[in-house]
Amino acid sequence: MTDVSDAPVRRWAGLPTWVRLGILVLVAIVITLVAVVAIRLATRVPTIPFGVTAVEELPPGACLAEEAPDLTEYTVVACDTAHPQQVFATADLEFDESVYALVESSLATFGDQVCLRFLEYRLFLREEISPGDYTAYAIAIPDPQAYAAGETEARCVIAPRSGDDLTSDLHRPMP
Repeated sequence: MTDVSDAPVRRWAGLPTWVRLGILVLVAIVITLVAVVAIRLATRVPTIPFGVTAVEELPPGACLAEEAPDLTEYTVVACDTAHPQQVFATADLEFDESVYALVESSLATFGDQVCLRFLEYRLFLREEISPGDYTAYAIAIPDPQAYAAGETEARCVIAPRSGDDLTSDLHRPMP
């Protein structure tokens, strides 16, 4: 009587050597590709430290415990806890200095408009969100001296229009 568990071994042993080597190489390539993809995904999502953080150092993806748009420091919390807003992008607000010199608030207005466009097109945000349910605006806007010194970046935050807290991570890293 033939043991059924020996059938795969006999089938494997019956294959030509070049076929067995080809199968082993193919399996090794597949395992290597899966490992490379897993490592790339793991290293692509940065770790966001929790706690009090200076506004200029807030990374995209940081969920903020405070609702105010004009603080110098924010408390970064886990995105699965209730939070009023989330940083989702860094926006470069560089534009003609003569415009900025005319109206000091022009940089803040420009920053808000850039962040609203990011929301409108869901840049740096999960695709399934409905832009009409959220608002976006700029924080960490450089003052005139910092702007003149070359500091042109601001942070874009997203918040629900309803005033309710967020309870999930809306940020999507761009490739």
